[in-house]
Amino acid sequence: MKVGQAFAWIAVVLAVFVLSCTPTTDSENINTHTTSVTPAEPEKAGGPPPLVVDTSAPLLLDEPTDEQQKSAAIVNEAKAENAACFVCHANYRTEFLVSRHAQANIGCVNCHGESTAHRNDENNTTAPEKIYPAERIESFCRGCHQGHDVSPGKVVARWMERNSDKTDAKQIVCTDCHGDHRMKVRTVIWDKNTGKLLRTNKGD
Repeated sequence: MKVGQAFAWIAVVLAVFVLSCTPTTDSENINTHTTSVTPAEPEKAGGPPPLVVDTSAPLLLDEPTDEQQKSAAIVNEAKAENAACFVCHANYRTEFLVSRHAQANIGCVNCHGESTAHRNDENNTTAPEKIYPAERIESFCRGCHQGHDVSPGKVVARWMERNSDKTDAKQIVCTDCHGDHRMKVRTVIWDKNTGKLLRTNKGD
C-alpha cells in the first residue's frame, strides 16, 4: 500500500470515528433562534445529525467598542511595527498613547529598544532593553515633546482627575495624564534602573 493510500484510509477511519461520537439532537428541542445547515445530499438512515449553530449563545469575549476598533485599525495600518509586542501586550493595541505614536511612525521599539531577548523569552524573565522608573519618564518624553499645547490649568486639572492619590506635584509624570500605559497586573518585576529580575510569576 502506498503512503498516500495509507493516509487516505487513516483520514476515513478518523472521520467515521468523529461522526460516530457526535451526539444526536431531537429536532423538537432545537431553539427557534438556531440555524441548521442542510447537507448537500439526503441524510442516510442512522447518519450524523445536521450541523446546528446556536446564534443565541453568548460570546466568550466582549466585542471591542467602536473607539477601540478605530484605534486598533490605526495601529495596524501605521508604519510602526508593533505586531511582535502585541503577541503578549494585546491591551496596548487599542491604547490612545500607542495609536497616536503609531500614526507618527513611532513604535514600541523607539521607546523600549528592539528587545529581541525579551520578545523571545517564553519564561518572561528577560527585561526589555529600556524600561523607565518614574523619575526618568519626563526627561525621556521631553526628548520629542518639548512642551504642552494646552494651558497649565488644563494640565493640572487632568492630573488631578486621574491621580487623586498623588498629593505632591513633583510626583507627576507624563504617563499620569497621557494614555494608560501601565500593566494592570504585574507578575514579573524588574528593577527599572538596572533591569535586574526582582520577582517572577512563581513568586520567587
